Amino acid sequence: MNKPSSIWQQHWRLCWQSSKPYRLGQALTFVLYLLFYLIYTLPFLQDAEPQLLQLFFARYLLEATGFIVLSHFLVRPPLRIHYQRGFSLGGVLQLFGWLSLAAFLLALISTFASAIPALAETNMQQVTLVNKDSVDGLQMQFSLTTLITMLWLMHFSLFLFWSLVYLGWQMRQSRKALEQEMQQARLQQLTNQLSPHFLFNTLNSIRALIFEDQHKAADTLTQLSELFRVHLQAHLRPTSSLQEEWQLCQTYLHIEQIRLEQRLQLTVNIDDSLWQQPLPTLMLLTLLENAIKHGISPNPEPGFIELTAQKLDASWQLSLRNSVGAQSNQSSTGTGLRNCRKRLQLMHGDKARIELEQSSTFFHLTLELPYATHPDR
Repeated sequence: MNKPSSIWQQHWRLCWQSSKPYRLGQALTFVLYLLFYLIYTLPFLQDAEPQLLQLFFARYLLEATGFIVLSHFLVRPPLRIHYQRGFSLGGVLQLFGWLSLAAFLLALISTFASAIPALAETNMQQVTLVNKDSVDGLQMQFSLTTLITMLWLMHFSLFLFWSLVYLGWQMRQSRKALEQEMQQARLQQLTNQLSPHFLFNTLNSIRALIFEDQHKAADTLTQLSELFRVHLQAHLRPTSSLQEEWQLCQTYLHIEQIRLEQRLQLTVNIDDSLWQQPLPTLMLLTLLENAIKHGISPNPEPGFIELTAQKLDASWQLSLRNSVGAQSNQSSTGTGLRNCRKRLQLMHGDKARIELEQSSTFFHLTLELPYATHPDR
């Protein structure tokens, strides 16, 4: 007993819900409807008075309005309902009934539009075709039933075509929404893959510090807890601003600076106009972590990290350059860089790129991203 009631409630609710692209599509449909009938009628009215042309234009305005209203209130809601629930034979028959009803109502509007005194001359029951080379004309007269049937068939075809276009658009929107959900899920997975790598390196830093200074170790643990608080919340935001990423990296670098002391020499040069540019969350931390793990940490000699960010024409560039010593020949799985590549591909496609340059003394990574004119943050 509740099912019919809920369907009608859903039908009514859908009547008052619409997106901006749908409203733009309906506006375009209104214009195309007018053009279709004007082009269709024009050959029959080429010798008519201008006033008659204006009357037919007013008539088609009325019919176009009726088409938009009926397609929105009678055709669209059942299309949405059955599309979401899956089409069945009964659902197709119901849609056929709604299309027939909408076409019949529009046929009545078209037929009795001439009952309006101002549109009396647009009566379609009696049509006279005049030959310019002959005085006589061909008169065609239709009964009311015949005229309504002809108009019903024409309008049913238009509503059917509109329905197919609308369903195609709905399928495209659903596919885009599914792709976005899958993309967010993959980004979530790639972000979570950073966790074990990050934990292992940071805990090793603290373990080395405990034997040297317990007070510093306690302070470092406090900073580590803050790092993990941010890290655990990283999945909630696929992107962060460069400023937020750098603030997180400063905490991490402070921990590593305590362990590495003078072995880590850091140079930072970031354009002030780039602080609000978006980056995949934790990406900068991953790059710095790799630089320390594979470039600085294995070597007893001092090493350097140079971080620069600069604005280009339609993009901006993040550059990370670090020293590589003789002891840095240990193999790397490259998991961090692979994840960075995948995340950039998911978020920016071909608009972002990573370039790598490596020698026996340094490793240079260049990241180029599209410049966001109006960053979200």
